[in-house]
Amino acid sequence: MKQTKVGAVMTTDVVRAAYDTPFKEVARLLAERRIGGLPVVDEDEHVVGVVSESDLMAHQVKAPLPHEPARGFRFPALTPAARRRAAKARARTAGGLMTPSPVTVRADESVAEAARTMVRR
Repeated sequence: MKQTKVGAVMTTDVVRAAYDTPFKEVARLLAERRIGGLPVVDEDEHVVGVVSESDLMAHQVKAPLPHEPARGFRFPALTPAARRRAAKARARTAGGLMTPSPVTVRADESVAEAARTMVRR
């Protein structure tokens, strides 16, 4: 039985952001293209991360409102996950918003193997 390759089902017109793409531009791209996420690429067009709608929401939830008074001393976030969330809240570019180290597959891999990779990772 012939297996379908990833290249046969993937889009070729990929919307992507550079590492230094501003937050507002990332939000605009997601909204205009009606997509839930996009890859972040370096200067050599290698995928270095992914920005999703949930990354943007995390940013907006943590961002202070303009009319709120500045808060006093706060204990630093101790867990790695808390530090990542705090960094995303302060992010101004795709590089700061993105989830790094994306798992990718090649176009010549089978869809079944890509699905197994997704389950494992």
